[in-house]
Amino acid sequence: MAKVLHATMEEVESGLFRADYPGEMNGEDVPRGGQLPDRHIATSRDDVRVWVEEMAVRLGYERVEWH
Repeated sequence: MAKVLHATMEEVESGLFRADYPGEMNGEDVPRGGQLPDRHIATSRDDVRVWVEEMAVRLGYERVEWH
């Protein structure tokens, strides 16, 4: 089964875009499956999309599903 990162994107101000997605917690004391909210902000929708999709691939996701 494909590992999919679920993310949302919105324009929070004119020319300022934000993607929200679940971040992964690292460390020995983290409960299995622990997640924290994470986000990326940039001045272009495309820059945010590319950054999140490249980050997802580096973390082992096969794709990003945008909602």
